[in-house]
Amino acid sequence: MEGPSLVYNSKIEILISTMNKTSLSFLKSIFPHHGIENLNILIINQTRIGKELYSEFENIRIINSYEKGLSLSRNLAIQNSTGDICLIADDDIEYLPNFESTVKNAFDKFNKASVIRFRIDTFTGETYKTYPKKSIRLFKTRNIKNSSSIEIAFNRKSIVTNAIMFDTLFGLGSYFQSGEEYLFLKDVLKKKLDIYFENKSIVKHEFIRSTSNMASEDFIKAQAAIYYKDYKLFSYITLLKFVIFLVRKQMIPFGDSIKTFNTGLVGITAYKRLKNAQ
Repeated sequence: MEGPSLVYNSKIEILISTMNKTSLSFLKSIFPHHGIENLNILIINQTRIGKELYSEFENIRIINSYEKGLSLSRNLAIQNSTGDICLIADDDIEYLPNFESTVKNAFDKFNKASVIRFRIDTFTGETYKTYPKKSIRLFKTRNIKNSSSIEIAFNRKSIVTNAIMFDTLFGLGSYFQSGEEYLFLKDVLKKKLDIYFENKSIVKHEFIRSTSNMASEDFIKAQAAIYYKDYKLFSYITLLKFVIFLVRKQMIPFGDSIKTFNTGLVGITAYKRLKNAQ
């Protein structure tokens, strides 16, 4: 996208992933400050036959999918999106009153951006996560490791043209329950596209303590798989460093070190097997 005129005439489309919905009533909590008839929305509803979701609004498109997995849902949304600027959304968030102008202003400001990350507010006023103190370009992988899907807005043409998709081995409903956002953004960087962080909020979400998730078996398996995907043989050293980090931060007791490392090895082995089966 080039220039403010194109940005301000751009169509913003919200790509919502959800499950087992049979009514559009859930949209009221996502958009309490907006009339849904004035928004462009694509809903991917993972459901079962006979429990489909339908829309009576031309501006709200629905795809009922009978597959499971969040990354599959995200990819289906990207493949069927029509907006110039697309926002990735879930069904448990609330968009702020001025989110559209915030997004358009950011793409006007960073007119070479393929992806822009925004802040998340919480319903209770707590800090959702640690963000950079100012708006910056994110050009290193360490800058994107704590990304959340609902922070992400992207230039659809840029993402689709470069065939950037979510890795379906990662994300809720997949074998590895996390890490899909990092891998998605890493692919953006790999394709030499620009990612920026805009120090403004567009959405609210319930506060989640990420430190407790870091010590879970699911997270450790996913993290180890990502290490292998990134570093191959050096992943084992990186996994060891991660276990030491968990001990130092008192997220796991020292006595669980070997068990935790072995959990990571299970993740690496599973990733190799699943990747070979694709």
